[in-house]
Amino acid sequence: MSYIEFEQKFFGRNDTLNLLKRRLLDLKEGYRQNVALLGNKYIGKSSILHNFILNNDDKDVVCVYLDLENKDFNYLFSKFVGSLLYNFSRNKNLPLNDDLGILLETTKGLIPYTVQVIQKIKSDYEAKKVNDAFLGLITIPEVFTNETGSFCLLIIDEFQNLEDFALNNPFQFLGQKIMTQKRCLYILSSSYPVLAKKILSEKLSLLFGNFETLNVDSFDLKSSQLFIESNLSGLKIGAQLRNFLTDFTGGHPLYFSLICKELRNLAAIYNQNEIYMPLLSQAVENTIFNKWGVISRHFELMINELCGGKGNQVVAAILMSFSNGKNKLENVVDDIGSNKNQVKIKVNKLIELGYIEKNGNYHYLKDKLFKYWIKYVYQKRIKDVELAADRQKKQFKDEFNRSIDNFKASSRKDLSSRIVELLHCFDDESFDLNGRRYKLTNFKEVESAKYKNDGGVFFDVIKAYSPDEIWLFIMKKEPLGENEVNAIVAEAKKNDRRPEKCIIISLSDLDANARVKALQERFWIWNEAELNTLLTLFDKPFILS
Repeated sequence: MSYIEFEQKFFGRNDTLNLLKRRLLDLKEGYRQNVALLGNKYIGKSSILHNFILNNDDKDVVCVYLDLENKDFNYLFSKFVGSLLYNFSRNKNLPLNDDLGILLETTKGLIPYTVQVIQKIKSDYEAKKVNDAFLGLITIPEVFTNETGSFCLLIIDEFQNLEDFALNNPFQFLGQKIMTQKRCLYILSSSYPVLAKKILSEKLSLLFGNFETLNVDSFDLKSSQLFIESNLSGLKIGAQLRNFLTDFTGGHPLYFSLICKELRNLAAIYNQNEIYMPLLSQAVENTIFNKWGVISRHFELMINELCGGKGNQVVAAILMSFSNGKNKLENVVDDIGSNKNQVKIKVNKLIELGYIEKNGNYHYLKDKLFKYWIKYVYQKRIKDVELAADRQKKQFKDEFNRSIDNFKASSRKDLSSRIVELLHCFDDESFDLNGRRYKLTNFKEVESAKYKNDGGVFFDVIKAYSPDEIWLFIMKKEPLGENEVNAIVAEAKKNDRRPEKCIIISLSDLDANARVKALQERFWIWNEAELNTLLTLFDKPFILS
């Protein structure tokens, strides 16, 4: 695969980094919890791992980092033992060298048994006994830590690719060794969360110490804003354009970096110190519309990979159908006029690869900007009967300007109005939000109201009616307090017909007492992540505070 390369200054992800640091400290204190880092391509997993390694200066821990994407067994062997011996040498102030033979010679005085095992593995590999060599490799952490008393940190990036190494049951043997290697912390990473979770549950389900999974997603709204400011340091950009860029890219760090890089170039060319709408429009055209634009080319390569090979031509039609708002399997089948079973197989593969997200009976393209490009660039190229580049460019500019105008119009609406619009989309379907399943009824009537807390302050609520139920929605951008929860409970008790569900939608963290009280009253609590999941499902802009 040929994808774009990019450099970026590491940003954010402090919660994930801190957890990894805690797990390493736990290892040294006798408690081991292995970790799996899961998230789509270019979302920042490798950046997190590299930053974690670079900031680990513990001389008692020897780190081995393996990236298995598009690699062979020769890489696995040489990188594994080379990294182990090199980092051990550095910790012990021994001479450093990239040559494996020299490293074996300079370390054998301190770790003779480990060196002996490595030489046996080397002999097996040279004799084409690849399975024996692999079994030897995954034994090394235990041999090394027993001999040295040190700890080992083994990071395997894109670990699912072990299945491509023509080995017999690699995960079964890896799992057996992981359980016995008490002084080795394993961190696995994968760009294919569905496939990785399947391997973790079926092939790496350990008797003790199953992997703790950490999901790496796009930046949240606050981090997105700060990331834009960081990438455009020295340039001004208004809050509205910054908010639009956050929604447009879906908070994806790669797209932020590339669009902001183009904005900086254009600002220098036109001698501007502030980003205005024409400059943003030009940057988007250069990166996303132009056939050789860096993001456009990136997406083109993704499409080519997905649609290449026998029987995959239908994938492009499926992706276009999803981009056009067909979010149920039967809708896609009707839209493209293809065999249902064939469509189902291809959609399941797209889910496994992380391009499509399935939530209940709904399907959607997880990457917002990829969806936009398919709909307004790729689809136009495929379906336009007239090869008129200037006309296509004008159509794209007009559509992009409409997107900004629509975003501005939505942004001017208050939170209550935005939630009312969202509630009108519910249609008795069930959805998973942050690990919990919710059935969202088809509301026939929705009305706004105001409640007053004990301090006399009013706050917005929404009453939503189905034929048989009343649901109550409470929305706040600022933190919700216990007074508001008490007021909701008191108001609910006044009515003969009590609400079937009370849902708090909060864009800020709830006060601890308010959260406890709400949970005691069996309220549902939706935060930014749950709300954005619903907005994405129904193709609506994020709500930015």
